[in-house]
Amino acid sequence: MNARNDVKRSSDQSLDARLVLAAARLRFATWVDFLVARWLERCATNVEAAQRLFKTDRKSTRKVRDGHEPCRFISTLG
Repeated sequence: MNARNDVKRSSDQSLDARLVLAAARLRFATWVDFLVARWLERCATNVEAAQRLFKTDRKSTRKVRDGHEPCRFISTLG
């Protein structure tokens, strides 16, 4: 009878371990989702800032050239 109780206890413990692992997996997935969302937000902010900078840079270049489209220099090395 003691052996039967020991088996029952070990299966209960393994069930508890599965629940603990499932909860840990869920917390980990939530944390990864949070980090990815924060990273994507930073990327979007950087893109918006770069676009504003590019628009400002193009406007100032055009003003210097009296409204003409700025020239682009392409290096021909080699």
